[in-house]
Parts: sequence; C-alpha cells; structure tokens
Amino acid sequence: MTAARERLTVIIPCLNEAENITSTVEAVYALVPELPVELEIITIDDGSTDDTPAVLRALRERFGIQVVTNERNIGMGRSVMDAYALIQPSSWVTVLPGDNEIDARSILNLLELRDRHDLVLGYLGNPVIRPAGRRLASWAFTTFTGALYGFDYRYLNGLKLYRVEVFDGIEVFSSGHAYTAELIAKAILRQPSIRVGEAPFIARGRATGQSKAIQPGAVVRAVREVLNGYRSVSSHRSAVIRRDQ
Repeated sequence: MTAARERLTVIIPCLNEAENITSTVEAVYALVPELPVELEIITIDDGSTDDTPAVLRALRERFGIQVVTNERNIGMGRSVMDAYALIQPSSWVTVLPGDNEIDARSILNLLELRDRHDLVLGYLGNPVIRPAGRRLASWAFTTFTGALYGFDYRYLNGLKLYRVEVFDGIEVFSSGHAYTAELIAKAILRQPSIRVGEAPFIARGRATGQSKAIQPGAVVRAVREVLNGYRSVSSHRSAVIRRDQ
C-alpha cells in the first residue's frame, strides 16, 4: 500500500485585491510540479468592496479552490484562524497574502525544513525591496514585540509554515500584525517542545495598488494591539503555571 502524501494547505486571504489575486493563485499552482506534498488552496475574501468576489468565483471554477467569504472585514488573523476548521488534520499550512507581493516560490524554502521543525518562520531575504520607512517600522515592531515576549526571531509577520495542530484551537484577542506574536506565544505555552525554525522568503513589491502594511494611525493601532495580545498571553501564562502545579 502506498503511503499517503503529506498535504499543504495554502490560505490566501485578500481584501480588495481584484487586480492581484489571480496572479497570486496562478503562482501557487505553478509550483505543483516541484511540490513534495499535495496542494490545497483556500482563498478568503475578507469583506472586499471591489470585484474580488467575482474574481474568486472565476478562480473557483477554473482551479476548484475553496472560497470563503466574510460578509464584513474581520482581519487576517481571525480569517486564518476560522479557516482551520476546513483543513485536514496533520496538514501543513502556509498563509500567502493575496496581493502577490511575496514570491510563491519561497514556499519551497520553508518546506525544506519541515522534517526538522513544527513551525518555520520566514524572514525577508531581500529587504532592499522595501522602502526605508517600511523597513524601519518593521524593525521597530519586531524589536518591541520581541522584547515583550522574549522572542529572538528575525521576523514575525512574514511567510510561515506549520502543522495545523500547532495553532488550531488557540484563542487570539489581538488583531492586525499583533496576532502572530500572541499566537506563537500561546502555542509555545501549550506545547513547549515545539520546534521552531527560520528560513528566508522573497518579496517583490506590489505590481498594482498600495500596500496596506503602513497607513495613517497604523503604528498606534499596532502598539495597542500588541499590548492587548500581551495581556492575554500573561493571563494565559498564569493559567498554564497554575494548571501544571
């Protein structure tokens, strides 16, 4: 009997990405001949107000992908967590934003580490692609968050690869970019033996539209959400310590 192949689920969340989502999905499917795993794609329309829903319907007809539609915008973190209910146990998961800014071939870099790690965090392999302002904001966020949580990872909000069980069932209270740090912290508290690795991913910049990473008020919101997440992790840590005693 032939052993079942491992499965990779690529979650592609998007918000008003009608001009970019097709190229994002096509780039993932172009990897199929090189993938050492079976591929499944789940796209999430997070309350788009442009033609994204129509484009996703066309992609579903063309590729047979799953399409999840949020009636309102709930954010990437909550959208991804809700999608876990659709993923088969023991599947590998990666989240690729629908703006086509990340080179989908970077998924191959992370997959190379799957035999030795349960969670692979991607760090930007070509930071010069991004303007100095965005690099500075990213550095400040990573440094501030790392100091709070005691993390020494190079990057928190890039491409990742993980077994669905690593994060499945964890409740997250922060939103935006802050949810990843809260999620990782709670996963480690739940299972301290999680093997965490790091691998580079490549960004190429947006072909169309503006990045949603840095917008007016985004820094203030990010700091507030990081603190919200940390308060939740602190409560969770106390509960874990009491339970283990």
